[in-house]
Amino acid sequence: MKIAILHEMLVKLGWAEKVVESIMKIFPESDIFTLIYDEKTVWNIFPATQIHSSCKKLPSQRVYNLTKKQRLCLPFMKKSVEQLDFSNYDRVIVSSSWFAHGLKTWKNTKTIVYYHAPARYMWDWTHEYRKEIKMNTGIQWYLYGNFMKKLRVWDYYAAQDNDILLANSATTQSRVKKYFKRDSQIVYPPIETQRFAKQLPSAPTKQYFASDKYYIILSALTEFKKLDIAIEAFKNITDANLLIIWAGEYRSELEKLSLNSDNIKFAGAQYWDDLVALVQNSQWLIFPGEEDFGIVPIEVMAAGKPVFALYKWGLTETVLAGKTWDFFYNADGSDFIKNFNTFHANNLAWKYIPQECMKQAAKYDTRIFIDIIKNIVK
Repeated sequence: MKIAILHEMLVKLGWAEKVVESIMKIFPESDIFTLIYDEKTVWNIFPATQIHSSCKKLPSQRVYNLTKKQRLCLPFMKKSVEQLDFSNYDRVIVSSSWFAHGLKTWKNTKTIVYYHAPARYMWDWTHEYRKEIKMNTGIQWYLYGNFMKKLRVWDYYAAQDNDILLANSATTQSRVKKYFKRDSQIVYPPIETQRFAKQLPSAPTKQYFASDKYYIILSALTEFKKLDIAIEAFKNITDANLLIIWAGEYRSELEKLSLNSDNIKFAGAQYWDDLVALVQNSQWLIFPGEEDFGIVPIEVMAAGKPVFALYKWGLTETVLAGKTWDFFYNADGSDFIKNFNTFHANNLAWKYIPQECMKQAAKYDTRIFIDIIKNIVK
């Protein structure tokens, strides 16, 4: 059986890419397709030799080569995915958040789409995205709205042509049903619970605070992740430190927001044992945004750490309230400080039991994902 794997963009090593990496390990002889590829950032997991040669000629790739801007590639993504030829494959496994599910195949080629989410900027986040790219006034407002309308029609019909739809959570499953009118099977993402559970002999390679106690945010630095809510709160919380881990184009804005706050630091992107060590040596995770599933909280729980998060969407599926998590409830963060103070006091009193966190995380281990995907593909 000849298998292809298609993922929208291989330009960073995020949590969607971990799903792709796991699928690659299940089917190591498969060919990898993508609409945008950046060898400098992903070469150690997705080397150029594994990327199908046809991807280099795609319009989206050519635009990215010139600009290095993902957003400028968006108008070319639909055309690019439709140009890919999968006629020689028995199965195509698609990892999709945007355009990848719009591939075209022969009738004998079966497609399995794993949805991280229907394209948020096309559907439920369209107004926020319009503001972020400054297309919310005048003629730009009209052009953007008309473009989105046509893109939603294409997106709907793209979902109709695939054979099996998988969703990474009940929240994503409900969105697939709402926007595409199709049923899907929930398959939780693969979590490397053993990696985060295994105690490392070394402490973090860098010291960020005078105290060795700190909370972490582990997230791409984008406006959608709502990290500003946590930063604004920690500017008024003097007895707790916050270390923000990872990278993104919104970092400079967040750094300006945290200016003169000695209890807020940025660690940049961290990998491998350095990342695990920072998690294991932290006091616990802060998760202020909305996610359809949320891989990071599971990874952190696998290290025996509880989570303080917004009570919404996919995160509620993985919760043991009061045992592994506590919450704030207002998306604008107006109750963040009040609820965090309770959470912080509970942490200091050891209310949250590490073994409970690790036990809960084990329900989402990579081995479960591998078994399900093998059965579906075969």
